[in-house]
Amino acid sequence: MDKIIQLSTLLLLAMFSACSRSTQISTIKSPVAGIFYTVETYEGQGAIDNDYTRVYLHMERSGQSDKALVLSGTYVVVSKVEWINSTENVIFTENGGFTDTFRNQVTLRAGGVTETFHAYLQENRAATKAQ
Repeated sequence: MDKIIQLSTLLLLAMFSACSRSTQISTIKSPVAGIFYTVETYEGQGAIDNDYTRVYLHMERSGQSDKALVLSGTYVVVSKVEWINSTENVIFTENGGFTDTFRNQVTLRAGGVTETFHAYLQENRAATKAQ
């Protein structure tokens, strides 16, 4: 009986740990050192929806770092990231999907520095119509 319980526990742990690993992580650097985005894509691993994407803003200053979720959604494909001015304003272009979370203003704190960033979300309508 103990072996069955141990085996069941191991199978559950394996199942849940597999769901939390991203399939692909892309880093998008800003024009300023220490500021970057990561686009984490999870394919075929979601409990409710198979594919989902999360975009995080990262700031590294004086050996410390902070990050915040900026964009997440199911079947979202971030096709373009455009820096408008320095690091404060960014446009994300997405090709379809369903956006669950989008934060147009994020404040990060690291190494005694506090910076606020703004983002804009733009849908690629031509790609959406083609789907």
